[in-house]
Amino acid sequence: MMAPGAPVDDTHGVELPSRYEIRGVTADLADSIAALSFHSHFFESEVWSRIYEGCQTRSALRAYHECKPFYQLPETSAKNGLSYFIWDKEFVFKRPESAARGGICFWDDFDLNDPDLEVDGQQKLYDALDIAIVGFGLAYDKFVPGDPKGWAAAEKALPLNTPINTFLQVQDPRPKGSWEATAPGQVIERTGTGTRQGYHGQGLMKALAKFIMLEMKSRGFRAIQITCGAPQVHHVWMNPPKPFRSSTLGAFPNWIFEAEEDGNKIRPYEKAGAANFFLVWVELLD
Repeated sequence: MMAPGAPVDDTHGVELPSRYEIRGVTADLADSIAALSFHSHFFESEVWSRIYEGCQTRSALRAYHECKPFYQLPETSAKNGLSYFIWDKEFVFKRPESAARGGICFWDDFDLNDPDLEVDGQQKLYDALDIAIVGFGLAYDKFVPGDPKGWAAAEKALPLNTPINTFLQVQDPRPKGSWEATAPGQVIERTGTGTRQGYHGQGLMKALAKFIMLEMKSRGFRAIQITCGAPQVHHVWMNPPKPFRSSTLGAFPNWIFEAEEDGNKIRPYEKAGAANFFLVWVELLD
């Protein structure tokens, strides 16, 4: 099997079962990483799977297409050398051409206007991810976010993310100027975490998170910021390896948050299966 992505020279003592390997995300994986991210977002998340229930397949594919400008930015997760994934060396491919190339994403083959798109949509999209990436952690350098047009595409594709980010920024108790990056190589912002369907419960997310913290420290970064939408992700990032230190800076109240639409108060997140999103700050101390 051809190995996707870039090899990692030092795992900093993070151990995985022998069938798994941590590797770096490379530019050729942009579509696959985007598709995996949106499959996780719309189907695996306790929050988004409930909010988008009944239209998850179409929403995931629409986001995949609309966010291509974002994932093609050289500063973002697929191309910046700051994102990582876990490769399953024993993955069984469905198509021979996928095995020959180390995996292929076939999401471009779907028709958004197909009236039967939602029928078994989760499985159809999963099967079309014929690639041996089973977990991922995406990030960018906070000082070098990239072209605003790419970010605008992402915000358009995922409009419910914006109120969360705005709320957490307002709630952030840190004095302005006390934490922000003043140059590249200081602060990492995480943009996505996911474990592939069928691979949960093996500690893959925890191992990859620990590796990323240790790797970013070795590369000179002083902190990582992450918004956690799942309680288990929040738990892992609040318990970093010593001597690193984590703080929860704010919480977004999914069930009671209100917004105004056409003059009426609505609760766009009240179907969420988790109570809060959390903003976490991890200091990579010596």
